[in-house]
Amino acid sequence: VAFRAWFSPMPGLLVGPETSDDSWKAWTASRVESLRDAHVLRSLRPIEPGGGDGDGDGDETISRASSTEVFVSQTTFASWQGDNHDLGGSADAGIDPSRSAYGGIDTRSHGHETPSTSVSLYAQTDGNVLPLSSKPSSSPEKPPPKKLTLFSSNDYLGLGSHEYVRTASGKAAYLHGAGPRSSPLVCGYTKLHRDLEVGLASLKKTQECLLFPTGFAANTGTIPSLCDSPECEIFSDALNHASIVDGCKLAKGKCAKVTTYLHCDMFDLERVLQKSSAKRKLIITDSLFSVDGDWAPLKEIVALKQKYSGANSGLLLMVDEAHSTLVCGKRGGGACEMFGLDGNEIDIHVGTLSKAFGSHGGFVCCSRDMKSILVSTARSQIFSTSLPAPCVAAALAALEIGSGNRMSKQSPVSNEGGLLRAKLWRHVNRVHYELCTSNDSGNRVELIGGGVCEGVLSPIFVLTFGDERKALAASGELLAKGIHAPAIRPPTVPKGTSRVRFTLSASHSDEDVGRLIHALTAAKARL
Repeated sequence: VAFRAWFSPMPGLLVGPETSDDSWKAWTASRVESLRDAHVLRSLRPIEPGGGDGDGDGDETISRASSTEVFVSQTTFASWQGDNHDLGGSADAGIDPSRSAYGGIDTRSHGHETPSTSVSLYAQTDGNVLPLSSKPSSSPEKPPPKKLTLFSSNDYLGLGSHEYVRTASGKAAYLHGAGPRSSPLVCGYTKLHRDLEVGLASLKKTQECLLFPTGFAANTGTIPSLCDSPECEIFSDALNHASIVDGCKLAKGKCAKVTTYLHCDMFDLERVLQKSSAKRKLIITDSLFSVDGDWAPLKEIVALKQKYSGANSGLLLMVDEAHSTLVCGKRGGGACEMFGLDGNEIDIHVGTLSKAFGSHGGFVCCSRDMKSILVSTARSQIFSTSLPAPCVAAALAALEIGSGNRMSKQSPVSNEGGLLRAKLWRHVNRVHYELCTSNDSGNRVELIGGGVCEGVLSPIFVLTFGDERKALAASGELLAKGIHAPAIRPPTVPKGTSRVRFTLSASHSDEDVGRLIHALTAAKARL
């Protein structure tokens, strides 16, 4: 076909590999520039996991793993501060950092003047940063990496670096490698996977559980599998996660109706429920919203579900507990447990293993019949290779700790999960008190760059700046102080609501939290 198209006799027809290739090149270059102009050209910043007082180099750092401390090369850090586009090339040794066309650093900042410390002033030789005017010596000294404290990770209990979890993962890797590499429906489903599903179902008090490759895949597989015809209508919170939004889009492709209700607005949810004539209805909400850290009014949603479930109209409730599982509740069961809701009041529990579990993967807890449907129709599960054995073993170990079931001679404490949650929520309460309560004069403390903190209600909180340049500047100022907290800007959030997002972890020490509070409340930063 390509040969005939190349020699097409039709006059004026532009065909051939060069024309096609040129069209794609032109589009690609134009698209990159449009992303840059819109200030949404994303970057990959290479980091090295660290821990303790290590220097980020050598085996000692591995033995003292940390969920909140990382190391960054001087080249990467300079690129980061300059807001230069980086596709990971700042970590490459012996490569000119200006080689943006080949995956390195693009030293053109996102519409901002590059600071004097920008990586554009340096050349990289054998992994070492030198001024362009300098000549590399025969044995240049490696500059020390920059240590950063992460207030951006979702490892809420620090289980990703817990020795018990790492040992379980390492043992599984040694015994099984990655495990059978196939779909769960072929030969990828092992006893290890089953044990994790049983444990998660017990945590959520459901009949069954099904593992997915990721939390994102859990939503994009489940929603269109259940809402597969015009007789179904979905009611989705306006600020639900992107994976729910995309799952709803896939359901629309099957002619299901999707209705968005105002964020956490029960009056609006009841209004749209009253208008609906759909035979099957599905309410979907996050329990803990990932950007602002606010909670869904789950008790009120359950009350509406019970009110509008009738003989001629089935109404199910699906709750995504990605950010709340193991984070709250006596056993770590999540927001539903924290709010005192029975497992039967929530029909579908969605979760992830990549946050408080400190591992990787997703899951759906539900009834046996619903699991049968998902196993047979959820494309993101059917056509994906099963989770690697080390990830499953790590999640099992984390579940054992997080749910308070790790009772063995090797366990240094009983109910370690409860103690970790208590520490995490102590951090939450401290930050709320320091940032959001009024002093004796009735005034709140001034925050960095004039940012506004409405409240710290969970391990996720934000400082809102409105203007994206102010949010970027505040994030950059914190970075200079060794604190990583990302600026969230359009199109992730509406224009005029740019903010800096923070996450707290039980892995943070009291000193870490104190340093963050000082950085946010000290005299106004130079913005």
